[in-house]
Amino acid sequence: MKNILVDLLRESVLIQATIALASVGVVLYLYAIQRPVPQELISLVMLIVGYYFGSKTQLAIHRKG
Repeated sequence: MKNILVDLLRESVLIQATIALASVGVVLYLYAIQRPVPQELISLVMLIVGYYFGSKTQLAIHRKG
């Protein structure tokens, strides 16, 4: 179990997932309390989520090939 955690941290999967979930959580929180969400924040969250899923895809391709 410890080796799996170390490997995930080395590949920064846990860090990327935490940042992606936290940023989406902030936007959802702002929507929930009915505050305006700045367009810049939405763009930043989309960039973070895109990077997260893109890196997961790249990692899967690297492992497969």
